Amino acid sequence: MHRRIATLILLTLTLPMLLLPPAALAKRAAPARITPIIDHGVRYTAPNDQHTRAYVQAWNAKTNQMLWEITLFRTIIIPGIEEDYQTVFIARMSLEEGRLIVVAEDGRVFGVDVKTRAVKKLKNVPPPHQA
Repeated sequence: MHRRIATLILLTLTLPMLLLPPAALAKRAAPARITPIIDHGVRYTAPNDQHTRAYVQAWNAKTNQMLWEITLFRTIIIPGIEEDYQTVFIARMSLEEGRLIVVAEDGRVFGVDVKTRAVKKLKNVPPPHQA
């Protein structure tokens, strides 16, 4: 009888650990904190606070009112696969000749025209403008 109880306790404690996929035990590092860019009274931010949507915002630097928000890409989470391996955040952002250059963790590059708000997927990161 004692052996049966001991086996039941052992199964109760170890079975949940065996059923977890190994990926569920590992978590990714926090996304990069993107430094805001201020230009001509407008503050551009990339919050990196949503795991299924990468976006940038433009704010009036004086009044702190949001001027606009643009979604660059969305991540569709596939059930059964660890979310941490699917999530893609923004890695860095710069401003070049009136265009936000946004680079995702997976290497995708986007250009956002700050006047028209048009988003264009770029083939690579353009070189910084030389003054």
